[in-house]
Amino acid sequence: MDFGKVVWTCCLLGLVALHSYAEAAPANARITSLPGYSGSLPSDHYAGYVKVSKAKNLYYYFVTSEGNATKDPVVLWLNGGPGCSSFDGFVYEHGPFNYEAGKTVGSLPKLYLNPYSWTKVSNIIYLDSPVGVGLSYSENVDDYNTGDLQTASDTHAFLLKWFEEYPEFLSNPFYISGESYAGIYVPTLGSEVVKGIEARVTPILNFKGYMVGNGVTDNIFDGNALVPFVHGMALISEVQFQDAVDACKGKYYDTVDSICDTKLAAIDQEVSRLNIYNILEPCYHDPEMQKAVENMENVPESF
Repeated sequence: MDFGKVVWTCCLLGLVALHSYAEAAPANARITSLPGYSGSLPSDHYAGYVKVSKAKNLYYYFVTSEGNATKDPVVLWLNGGPGCSSFDGFVYEHGPFNYEAGKTVGSLPKLYLNPYSWTKVSNIIYLDSPVGVGLSYSENVDDYNTGDLQTASDTHAFLLKWFEEYPEFLSNPFYISGESYAGIYVPTLGSEVVKGIEARVTPILNFKGYMVGNGVTDNIFDGNALVPFVHGMALISEVQFQDAVDACKGKYYDTVDSICDTKLAAIDQEVSRLNIYNILEPCYHDPEMQKAVENMENVPESF
């Protein structure tokens, strides 16, 4: 046996398999360039619609991993709202690009590569869900009246059809993730996926788990958590906290007591200039704070 020929044949077959893997995705969904970015895309990008019913069309933008796309996890990302496009996550949070404030390419924002992108280690599906959000739409206006359970059902239908179009990713570990109102979207969808797997609905997803950041749970639960949170993080004084406890008797949401409302208003004022989603960072919604931060950033290093 010619060992050298065997090795070369195996290598050649491996290259063919890799090429086939990369080309299995729908060719007409391939994105080759983005406005505001002149370089080569750091990985393969795809976008398009998946029809989940006779009238409903869900829009996705898919970014393959910059690492090992054949083995890295596939992550579905859902922004919250409800009603927020997942392009929010793509553009402002963990997508492959950021943009430079005040810098443009013609009339377009200038994009640059995000060194902290999740796509460094995972394949990500950014999905506009439910219909009516972002670029997702329905040919039946009645579909715009929806709810959380219907959204979970539609998104599960999307996943089944998406993996049929991208079968090369079916064996990758699959995760569902999101933030804010996705605290509702993610677990309800996760439940639908698990039911589908148990019922042997094909294709069978390699579902490993889910992640939620800053998740909405329940209005009363969340509303009552704010005061203990800001106290525990030393954002208000012990006196302010105790005054609120005494006036509100531990109930800080949808109150009807005027004295309690006054104490809560004082706490709201105390934390109004903070970024409540990340208390370690300044809140850029405040013009004065923005100016102060910019002044600090412009101080020479030798200062």
